[in-house]
Amino acid sequence: MKKSLTPQQRRILNVIKDLTLELGKPPTLEEIRKASRLNYISSVQRHVEALKEKEYLDHIPNQSRSLSPSLSNNQKVNIPLVGNIAAGTPILAIENIEAYIPYEPSKYKFKAEDYFFLRAAGDSMNQSSIEGKTIDDGDFILVKKQNAAESGQIIVALLGEDATVKKLTQGSDCYILKPQSSNPNNKPIYVFDDLVIQGIVIDVIKKGVMKDE
Repeated sequence: MKKSLTPQQRRILNVIKDLTLELGKPPTLEEIRKASRLNYISSVQRHVEALKEKEYLDHIPNQSRSLSPSLSNNQKVNIPLVGNIAAGTPILAIENIEAYIPYEPSKYKFKAEDYFFLRAAGDSMNQSSIEGKTIDDGDFILVKKQNAAESGQIIVALLGEDATVKKLTQGSDCYILKPQSSNPNNKPIYVFDDLVIQGIVIDVIKKGVMKDE
């Protein structure tokens, strides 16, 4: 079992993880210093040495950009489950967060802060495919926060005070939010005004899996 980390050591480790994902390569000590807002490289070096000693970081000698989180320390990250989304309220405002769901960090490519979960409701997307999984009532969908999307992507859009999950299609003079459903009562939604996109759906955790865990 690895030794426990101090709060500052854990913060530096998270900075290194985030920078590695953001840059697509291990960060330099100077990049870590700037991101963690430390004044001195020596402070970064001290924390990095502690992380290596506690086996939270791997290091290849005599190579630049040689720091990487230990593969044996592939801890899950808590992603917030957002209960409600409303116009004018930040998605991850405290009053919107219902719970946290552990998620494997190797599965995403950006900062954990850029993601949130929603609980799917209804059967309007029960014939969709995200990573080979459908979106059924009660499933948890992982959403990457962004305000733009490409036609064909499954998005979370805000319509008034309600969030909806649909497949985006760009029409000639409007946006079309299409259900992917076995239920013929689910109909497309045509949006002629500006479309407020909250993010794109990138993964699904089936409700049965959550119960098993």
